[in-house]
Amino acid sequence: MDVQVFVDLQDRLDQESTLREDIKGAITELNKTCRLASAKLAKAHSVPKSQTKEVTDTIKPQFETIRQNINALSSLIQPVTFYKYHDMWSNAIQSACSLVVFAVYLDDARLATPSDIQAYLSCRVNTDNADVTEFIITLEEYLNAIVSLFSELSRLAVNSVIVGDIQRPQEISTFASELYAGFQLLNLKNDNLRRRFDSIKYDIKKIEEVQYDLRVRGLIS
Repeated sequence: MDVQVFVDLQDRLDQESTLREDIKGAITELNKTCRLASAKLAKAHSVPKSQTKEVTDTIKPQFETIRQNINALSSLIQPVTFYKYHDMWSNAIQSACSLVVFAVYLDDARLATPSDIQAYLSCRVNTDNADVTEFIITLEEYLNAIVSLFSELSRLAVNSVIVGDIQRPQEISTFASELYAGFQLLNLKNDNLRRRFDSIKYDIKKIEEVQYDLRVRGLIS
């Protein structure tokens, strides 16, 4: 019996193992940068709206590094094997998208579009579910990032009052309600995404409770 077939198979297994280790290394670097950016962006919860631009400006170097991290990851992946390894980095890419979504809201009080994601991360959101011909951000990753924004908004509503910015919760509530209404138009097939969407109502409730308390105290009309 020719054992060369097993030698060749072992070579392929070794190549597969090496590739997975390289992917893990790239993901580790991406996660590290995202954690640093998230820590800096969290400072937006402790300042009034007038100072949030200063906070978002501080993470611009991290977005540049995130772009480099994603580029390093994408260089390891062939389009034909994209979905084979996709689960390895999906959470890390989602974290990067969440940072963009929150930063865009802080800067412009609007929802980050797929074009914003591409501008910040130099990676296209596959909104049309086209065949993969390059490293992409999936539509589910983009939508999960939007869901994550609701928890940030609920925290921001509470913390805005703490720093004396009592008009801001009303702005946050209006935006969150409109965003929630938009989400309800989607027929979500992804189980994880649907479960996360179901939790949004608790964030909406927290924002509404902040407004109610302010009205009861006569601080807003």
